[in-house]
Amino acid sequence: MARSISKNRIIRNIFTKLALVYDYLEPVMTRRRGDKWRRRAIEVSGLEKPDCILDGCAGTGLLSLQLAQVFSAPTNIVAVDFCPAMVSLAKQKVRSMHLYRRVEIKAENVELMPFPDEFFDAVFISFGMRFVSDVKTVLAECQRVMKKDTPLIILEYAIPSNPWQRFFTHCYREYFFPFWARLRARVPGPLIHHLHDSLVHYPDADKMGRMLIQAGFDEVEYEELSKGVVTLHRAIKPGTK
Repeated sequence: MARSISKNRIIRNIFTKLALVYDYLEPVMTRRRGDKWRRRAIEVSGLEKPDCILDGCAGTGLLSLQLAQVFSAPTNIVAVDFCPAMVSLAKQKVRSMHLYRRVEIKAENVELMPFPDEFFDAVFISFGMRFVSDVKTVLAECQRVMKKDTPLIILEYAIPSNPWQRFFTHCYREYFFPFWARLRARVPGPLIHHLHDSLVHYPDADKMGRMLIQAGFDEVEYEELSKGVVTLHRAIKPGTK
């Protein structure tokens, strides 16, 4: 428990310092493919007319806003993030786009959420799972709040398996992006390195698949996007079928 509290505090402090420049950094960090990756995540969910969707680790609300564009009213989106500074920015976006009746932003931790059992028609976690204290705890909590026969979608950075792609991605993440962030956004190098260092201990695609199965999910599958730079997992909470 002490380790979890310590990691949460460290990550919260990092994102508090990055919050105001995060949306400026994001296009370069994702090589301007972030919107495309999030669209693909929404596509593979297979959702048609959901009542309520959870966006876990929502950050500044980038995925929440795309969900609101894809799914019209009466679909509602609930977004949670444990960094108040990021939540504040997400709320500003929602208000500016007049989506406050359909998108609710809350400062909450996905490891312990204040929602009833079987409440959501789908759960998305986009580029946030590598920062949680305990992946198994998050998977269990996601399954608790999901209705039966509904999808969990996890979109996350990865380390490519192809050696050349892995080398290029390493150079981009470890050298080009930190240099650019220091030069253009005046962001200290250590803060930037934390964004990608978190991948070192994050499970690879196969291990995450096994963890999803162990957590009780069915129909577990994944695909690599942009030659393995990102991994997209989809799993279903079993129901009565």
